[in-house]
Amino acid sequence: MEVKIEGVSDFANGSYTKICQDTFRDAELRSNIDHVYMHCNPKEFVFVIAVKIGRVSRPVTVWDVTLREEKKLRITTERYAPKLLALLWDKYGEKVEQVGRLELLLKLEDNEIEELLKLVLYDPKDDLVTRILYALDTILPEGARVRSPMRSTNSIVIIASENPIGEEQKNKVEEMVSEYV
Repeated sequence: MEVKIEGVSDFANGSYTKICQDTFRDAELRSNIDHVYMHCNPKEFVFVIAVKIGRVSRPVTVWDVTLREEKKLRITTERYAPKLLALLWDKYGEKVEQVGRLELLLKLEDNEIEELLKLVLYDPKDDLVTRILYALDTILPEGARVRSPMRSTNSIVIIASENPIGEEQKNKVEEMVSEYV
């Protein structure tokens, strides 16, 4: 994980670099983040932090946590059982019957079963974004309570200030962080 801090003295840059590294390490996010860029402007009390998301595990599908035996599904990863049952009952209703603790009877056509196996149960990226936002909240100064998030597919950018954040400022930040995210 590369960290780049700009806008303040060398000592402050070093301090913010250490804060970023320690915070992301404590949140167990270092392996999921490629770059962190932070621009500090203490005179105007505006702070920008941009995180480029790196490696993320692929989403977990029904196929990943079950074994198919004709018209039955056997749940092989028990921790996903509640989420799997809720998803299938919501989507298929009475066509999915729980006949054992980890066994489901499917009253579906084969093509429906094939589609069912592709359903996403859990996407690690959703949890990752929440954890990154929490870490950013820890890093940004407490007095910068006006925050404007800018999220794309593989990055998160937050502008934080004690003053309202206008569109002009957002556009400047987009330009500023474009090479990092």
